[in-house]
Amino acid sequence: MVHDRGKIKWTSLMLPEHVEMLQQMGREIGIEKAPLLDEQQLEELEQKVRLIQIGTTKARISYSSGSNVNKVSGIVTGLKPAEQYLLLDTADRLYPVRIPFNQLIDISFH
Repeated sequence: MVHDRGKIKWTSLMLPEHVEMLQQMGREIGIEKAPLLDEQQLEELEQKVRLIQIGTTKARISYSSGSNVNKVSGIVTGLKPAEQYLLLDTADRLYPVRIPFNQLIDISFH
């Protein structure tokens, strides 16, 4: 069986200057790693989702996409508990953003 070392096998081919440059670029463009939420944070998120009023609640939502964090602002236009997602209508997108509950990191109301 072949044992794949993932990223480790490629680091030997990169110069240390290139590795540092890639890390610096990630910091400059603001790529954040998605945090792991504990039980209390998940409960707080659930309470915030319950406070949402469809069509009137303006929110800024942070959610994970892969290992990165995305932040969007807009009006919550849909809440689908059975399908486990919410819809956020933003000013810069033609269609609402569909955000699964399991990708939510933070919700702030404004």
